[in-house]
Amino acid sequence: MRILISLLFIFSALPVKSQTLAQWSQLVNWDGVSHWSRYLRTHPAYQGPNALPVPRVGNGRIDSSFFISAGGSFHFSKGDNTQNYTVYANYCLVKELISMDIYWVPFEYYQLSHAMKEERRIYPQFYYDKKGEGEIHLNTNIQLLKRWRKYINLKARIGYRFPTGSGFGAARDIDAPGYYFDISFGKPIRHSALTWTGMLGFYSWHIESDKNNQDDAILFGTGLVWDKKSWRIETNVAGYIGYLEDSGDKPVVFRFNAEKRIKRFGLLFGFQQGLHDFDYSTGELGVKYIISR
Repeated sequence: MRILISLLFIFSALPVKSQTLAQWSQLVNWDGVSHWSRYLRTHPAYQGPNALPVPRVGNGRIDSSFFISAGGSFHFSKGDNTQNYTVYANYCLVKELISMDIYWVPFEYYQLSHAMKEERRIYPQFYYDKKGEGEIHLNTNIQLLKRWRKYINLKARIGYRFPTGSGFGAARDIDAPGYYFDISFGKPIRHSALTWTGMLGFYSWHIESDKNNQDDAILFGTGLVWDKKSWRIETNVAGYIGYLEDSGDKPVVFRFNAEKRIKRFGLLFGFQQGLHDFDYSTGELGVKYIISR
């Protein structure tokens, strides 16, 4: 019994990383009046990997199939390791002309270091949070200038992010609306299965700040797609550049995605590496089911 009591005393005396209201107040230099959300860093570099992701690069074409896919992502970063489920679906309203797609993270589990929590200025109430739900992104895609398809494919995308996330206090999402629109292209490379792709557009989202209530950015991306028989392999670099100086609002990522088609199913593999203002390495595995073509 004495040994047990001694062990309990030793473990209770060990330093445990935590954060009190007094520590947080000193860290953020709280004025004693403002709400804690005013001190939380809501820019991409200080959020979770699913908070303000870089939109996918389009290939200039409408996907006329109706499909749904599900998978899991594993994000690794110094001080922030995250795992989450993803759901993605596409539905064509008018064949080869208009489609809609939706992306959602229904569950996210994360572990942050004490240093990371301090860097993001997380309020003590949310210090021990580890689970959350991501936000929903809904896109409308419209084919442009079909008569040019022999030479180049052009597509417009209008996207909206719904504030459905549950991890604002833990710096996992910004719990605020946002929108983006862009034009993507796909230029087939003659005598090969390769297509040069790219996008250019505009991205805007609400932020919590005494100085700015909104951040605006130029959205961009370019890469290559190899599509032949039952394989589709895509690689690109994409990002957006916000206008606020030294704020962490300029994330750029490298992506590699592969799909193996087996009848109505597709096996998905993805890798993403943050290059700037996005300090995560991500692996993704998933499965896709085509309901109708």
